[in-house]
Amino acid sequence: MGSGIERKSDSKSLKRKLSIKVNESNLTGLRELGGKLKTIQRDAFRKKFGNLLGLLEVEVQVPVLTALAQYYDPPLRCFTFSNFQLVPTIEEFEKILDLPLEGKAPYKHLEQHASMPVLAKLTKIPLAELEGKIVSRKGARGFPQKFLEAYLRQLADKKDWETFIDVLAMVIYGVLLFPNVEYFVDYVAVDVFVASKIRSENPVTTILADVFGTLDLCSEKRKGKMLCCLPMLYVWLTSRVGERVSGVSCPVERALRHGREVKRSQDWKPDRDT
Repeated sequence: MGSGIERKSDSKSLKRKLSIKVNESNLTGLRELGGKLKTIQRDAFRKKFGNLLGLLEVEVQVPVLTALAQYYDPPLRCFTFSNFQLVPTIEEFEKILDLPLEGKAPYKHLEQHASMPVLAKLTKIPLAELEGKIVSRKGARGFPQKFLEAYLRQLADKKDWETFIDVLAMVIYGVLLFPNVEYFVDYVAVDVFVASKIRSENPVTTILADVFGTLDLCSEKRKGKMLCCLPMLYVWLTSRVGERVSGVSCPVERALRHGREVKRSQDWKPDRDT
């Protein structure tokens, strides 16, 4: 959208060469597990948890997001370019995630974590085993991704798809929606999942706030990791720059176009006859 704001700063002054890194979570195992769901099960998953499986399949071009972050404008909470601005909205995020806010309350953080007995009942993991698996990493408490993925394979072998769907969604919440530590499902993300599952609270506003929060932090420190739902931000960006704003040259759009060309060259294979 057009800025409509008279400012001395422009995209050149906002581009501060932030030293930003991106946590590329290990999604290979989760994608494999998601592939075990048949059509009827995938429909049941989407009805309960929205488009998480679709986000799981998004191949994020990391250089594009690090380039985008250079144009983040903290006071205005948007991305400011030379003659226009882009800002992600709640409406866009709820559409991407396919979790309408209408009729549901947004997620509300409670002072205490979801109880272990509640989580044990939800996942069907014996309470003693679940309590033995919770660990601390880099100041956060949660569960190793490896443990939960192994349990998901057991559920798939038993064809307990109802529990499989719930546990898979919980892991996606921790690894994809609210990443914190690599190969780790933070209990904070588990809390959001439990609120969605049990209290029908919508996580969309929390995801958007987390995106703004990590961009604010990186901008303030002029460095850091983008610890937020990168596939969501990437899908939003590609949908916006694809609208072809007339007469406007967007540096991130050029980066996207270059990324597509690189991917095509990587995917191309010569014919056997050549």
